[in-house]
Amino acid sequence: MRKALRVAVPVLLLAGTAAPAWAQPELSGTLVVTNKDDHTATILDAESGTILATLPTGRGPHEVAVSNDGRRAIATNYGVRGASGNSLTVFDLETLEVTRTIDLGEHLRPHGAAFLPGDSLLAVTSEASQAVLLVDITNGVVVGTMPTQQPASHMLALVPDGSRIYTTNIRDGTLTELDVASRTPLRVMPVAPVVEGLAVTPTGDEVWIGSNENKTVSVFDVESGKVAAELTGFGFPYRISITPDGALAIVADPDRGEVWLFDVATREERARVSVSGTAGVGESPSPQGITISRDGRVAYVTLGGRDQVAAIDLETASILATMPTGAGPDGIGYSPLTR
Repeated sequence: MRKALRVAVPVLLLAGTAAPAWAQPELSGTLVVTNKDDHTATILDAESGTILATLPTGRGPHEVAVSNDGRRAIATNYGVRGASGNSLTVFDLETLEVTRTIDLGEHLRPHGAAFLPGDSLLAVTSEASQAVLLVDITNGVVVGTMPTQQPASHMLALVPDGSRIYTTNIRDGTLTELDVASRTPLRVMPVAPVVEGLAVTPTGDEVWIGSNENKTVSVFDVESGKVAAELTGFGFPYRISITPDGALAIVADPDRGEVWLFDVATREERARVSVSGTAGVGESPSPQGITISRDGRVAYVTLGGRDQVAAIDLETASILATMPTGAGPDGIGYSPLTR
């Protein structure tokens, strides 16, 4: 089994800043990575970087969701060009096995997903159905649909109590707000052209949204229903995540080969991590999917151009290790389960 490469990689810091004295965080837990090109999921031990298992998925798995208790994970089988997917693969992270494949029937192109509190229901977008599905993972059935009223609803994010869901709708550049209890859309709000990546702050008052066309990140104020700020300078703000304490926003930029770190309160760039030196020569590392450890100290980012995951210390903005994956890693999820 392949193991992690422990590395020290230079970072680009803002002028006048310096990394403070800091006790390096310990890597721990279990990582789940979807590999789009070989239709598998890699299960990694974060501490050692060892591949624990490589498990089969459906065609073209894109995103990962891990249950709140860390015991289960799912991959959304989006499909490949010319052949839409319509299934979820369910993994037991304790036994390292595929426990079932859930057929979503008419609901094609499942993509963004997250477990609701309690872990009995999974919310997942279906681009073709223009809806968010509620799926009973234990029984393997769709128990509800929530229309987004927009085409190409791609990614989703939940407020912490699970009462509201937000989706980015790529084709029309909008954000849909859904009420889970009533299973109805509350608002559809314009943001920017070709929006995709998004994250909700723990307080639920802001949604950070990436625009692939404008190469910007919009900070959306939920109360006013309007964009409160726009961050610029990105090559391609593909994925966004926010730390559990709401202090830091992480933006993966595959076009520039960088991971951006922003102070959420001030919306100012704190640091930029270059992953171009992690491995290989002459090929973009393509940072893509992001997941964060439960203590908020480490971000794990898939490197689609390198078939790796990078572990990033968020305090010092430095790469702690890189770990092997399958071909074309994209989505990633974190579980606190240790071996």
